[in-house]
Amino acid sequence: MLNRSSQLLPLTLRSVPLWTRAAYSISLQGFKTNLTLYSKPTEGFRSPFGNRNLSSKNSKKMELPEGILIGFGNPLLDITTVIEDTMLLEKYGLEANAAIIAEEKHESLFEELDNMENVQYSAGGACQNSMRVFQWIVGTPYRCAFFGAVGKDKFAERIVKRANADGVETHYQVKEEMPTGTCAVIVSGQNRSLVANLGAAALFTEDWMNEEENCCVVDRASYFYITGFFLAVSPDTVFRMAKLSSETNRTLILNLSAVFVLQMQKEQLDNIMPYVDIVIGNKEEILAFADTHLWNTKDIFEIGKQMQSLPKENGRPRMVMITDAVCPVLCFQENDKILEYPVPKVDKKKIVDTNGCGDAFVGGFLSQLVQKMPLDYCIRTGIFASQQIIGVLGVTLDKLPKFNEKCI
Repeated sequence: MLNRSSQLLPLTLRSVPLWTRAAYSISLQGFKTNLTLYSKPTEGFRSPFGNRNLSSKNSKKMELPEGILIGFGNPLLDITTVIEDTMLLEKYGLEANAAIIAEEKHESLFEELDNMENVQYSAGGACQNSMRVFQWIVGTPYRCAFFGAVGKDKFAERIVKRANADGVETHYQVKEEMPTGTCAVIVSGQNRSLVANLGAAALFTEDWMNEEENCCVVDRASYFYITGFFLAVSPDTVFRMAKLSSETNRTLILNLSAVFVLQMQKEQLDNIMPYVDIVIGNKEEILAFADTHLWNTKDIFEIGKQMQSLPKENGRPRMVMITDAVCPVLCFQENDKILEYPVPKVDKKKIVDTNGCGDAFVGGFLSQLVQKMPLDYCIRTGIFASQQIIGVLGVTLDKLPKFNEKCI
């Protein structure tokens, strides 16, 4: 773990609003970051499920405190370019419409893209995308914080600039031995060729959470959002946050993320499931969960009910949410209660890029969940966010309309 007193870069990579405010702005390494000091909270944490009905229509929006939500994920700097011919694809042996993990032959691709004109940068990775969409919806900066690992390089400086510009409070652990994770997005017509290099994001370690500043960030949060991708990187961190959330009556949301996570991280997933309050997954991921647990069924409704009724450590009911691009969103609650929320059709002519659609849904959903809004409102906001994102290139927020209640 990096030494706080001797390392400058980690401080530049953390916009550190921490408890009762005495804020000021300084310039570090050529960009501004907000440093804020806080005193520790004195009130206990209350469950968002304890005093409200998730389906109620009488909830009112609340004034959100800073850092009410924390996301844990793998930060990647998305580098997007639009090409008119196939020379770049041929040079690196890439298909026009595919997603791959970077190999040795792709090492120079990211530098080449970085030197091109009209390249678009964004603070990517599934969780960080969701946090950025969350901030776009709530409007007020730094209502959420994000943890992940980056390298000590120019890409790290860029990713923190972009994340902070979108209102996300970043607490990156710096790993000098690896470069910052990147994802090359090469657009040709309606095709997207993605090349991801996890880099330093794969090196996140639990001891980063022992830092005093990070402990304060965790102390003030009421909601923790974790992706399956991050579970594969740092299961110890996830288990620590899961237990803490349960013991302090806070809310833990888990996104299953991908089929391979279910297949390769079964033991780690089973270890944290008793602490998870909300599970989010698409149909393929839900089916993979059933397969790895030998439930011998492909009935989505049966699987959803079984997942909802898995043992729960703190006695609070779990909710399982199954998403789909076309079919209704399904929500499984206690006492075999199942709710369905239809997804409005989208004009195919308006679809620009489906990457990040699921991330946007989560960001929209969480933006209302933390405000204790009714479940249907949370889901409709998630659907709205996802359908806005598919109309732009990448998860770019500056071209999106300002959110208000009329949007849904």
